[in-house]
Amino acid sequence: MEVVCLTAADCALLAARYAEHGNSSRMMRRALEEANAPTVIERIQTLRSLEHRHDVDLGEVCHRYERRNRFDTHPIERLIMNYIAQVRLNAQGGEELWIRLDRVREVRSLMGEGKLVGEPGT
Repeated sequence: MEVVCLTAADCALLAARYAEHGNSSRMMRRALEEANAPTVIERIQTLRSLEHRHDVDLGEVCHRYERRNRFDTHPIERLIMNYIAQVRLNAQGGEELWIRLDRVREVRSLMGEGKLVGEPGT
């Protein structure tokens, strides 16, 4: 099992990048520079390198996981988000989001890497 474990603060930061900055690390960095938040800039850069290393969009995963139980979320999306990620308690009792990278890859494979059925090559 391959897991990326994120703190609640990391998830909030990544979900904000996705929702408020078009999932752009550069746009978020500019906003954080304007807000004079160097430690947050450093953290978002660390998280971005984690995304590159594991080839996963943590911003999208966190955003979608955060909204999975809303009334307007499709049941299939809810099912997928609960399949690829889950909240666990750490030793100190704090919540962490465990993202199963093996399951993310499995879902990608089932989706045909984002290609729609009927597109050339599917």
